Amino acid sequence: MGDFQRGDEDVIRFHDFQVDVQTYAQRGKQNDFPLLKRCPHCQAKRPLYRHGYYERNAVTSHQSYRIWIARYRCPECRRTVAVLPSFLLPYFQYTLPTIWRVVKERLGLTPKRGMEEAPLPYPSSLAV
Repeated sequence: MGDFQRGDEDVIRFHDFQVDVQTYAQRGKQNDFPLLKRCPHCQAKRPLYRHGYYERNAVTSHQSYRIWIARYRCPECRRTVAVLPSFLLPYFQYTLPTIWRVVKERLGLTPKRGMEEAPLPYPSSLAV
């Protein structure tokens, strides 16, 4: 698992749930969320407790999903950590495989003819 932190905001921890976005969305709050044994803020060696969930979007070239993201709180410093599935990036709605596919397409690294997925429109302020 890796951590991401921007400024003094909550830490985002990445976790590979070993499922695709559709399966993750279907499982909802029943996903196999990890046990966090150490706080990334204060380094306390006490397990963090599940603090709740929030919803966010996960967009592929075929469908949009509303998914649950688990939040944890440290019993020592009381700061929170969000666990983000590894197919997402912080602050982006499009999934990582979708972003990567579009980048490769735009750079000419994948053939356009015979592609199984439809091309994505560029994100606009309305879509993002």
